[in-house]
Amino acid sequence: MFFILIFILLTVGFSFLYYFVIPTPSPWFIILWVFLALLTTILIVVIWFLLFIKLCPRNKPDGKIRHFVLRDLVSLFVRFYHVKYEVVGKENIPSETFVVYANHKSNMDPLILYLALKTRLTAVGKSTLFKHPVMNNIKDTFGAISIDRDNDREALKQIIFAIKEIKDGLSMIIFPEGGIKDRNDEEMASLRAGAYKLVTKTNATILPVSIIGSSEISKKKRYKRKNVKIIIHNPIKNEEIKGKNTNEIGLLVEQIINDGVKNG
Repeated sequence: MFFILIFILLTVGFSFLYYFVIPTPSPWFIILWVFLALLTTILIVVIWFLLFIKLCPRNKPDGKIRHFVLRDLVSLFVRFYHVKYEVVGKENIPSETFVVYANHKSNMDPLILYLALKTRLTAVGKSTLFKHPVMNNIKDTFGAISIDRDNDREALKQIIFAIKEIKDGLSMIIFPEGGIKDRNDEEMASLRAGAYKLVTKTNATILPVSIIGSSEISKKKRYKRKNVKIIIHNPIKNEEIKGKNTNEIGLLVEQIINDGVKNG
């Protein structure tokens, strides 16, 4: 991975630097300059990360460099939690703008989907996820859209904004259940028909995705391995849902996702 390589190179570079700067009368000093090199590298990486999330505002959330960096950062985070994911159906990812609809059992789901899909896209999520200052900054860097379900007026504004972003060619991830409803059942537990306005108002392609195993992420300790399976189903083109209302579309997508969970 790019960031691991940079981290190693920086540590080695500072180690050599401190070797020439700090006297080494005994082998014990080797431990000192290696420790200082590691500490300096960590400090530089942290400062760089903070600058990155501050200097990458929401405008142009589909920038190539932005997503190159984000993918590596997200990958490190997912690995830190010992999550291993398998992707089935990569060939089903559309070349045109699409909206991902998936079941939702863990706060890690959008990150895993982001890595699995390997394309420039953003996500729609509930506002409570972004209350933490760091998460709020990452939201802006990622171009994510937060929905306040307790404020209908603000929620409508954000949905309209999401529709505009999709029309401009930015693909999105949304969890139509409106949050995590039941961690004990992998299947979709509820239907919020309003989530499907993102495709009825934009003519974007629907990409149903089944996530299997993510409910275990919150149940197991961080250092224990969690296996997640991502099944990417055949995309649903706009002409296939013409004449259907959002509730009918929701039931169709829900059936595809739940069938994938049961048979995957």
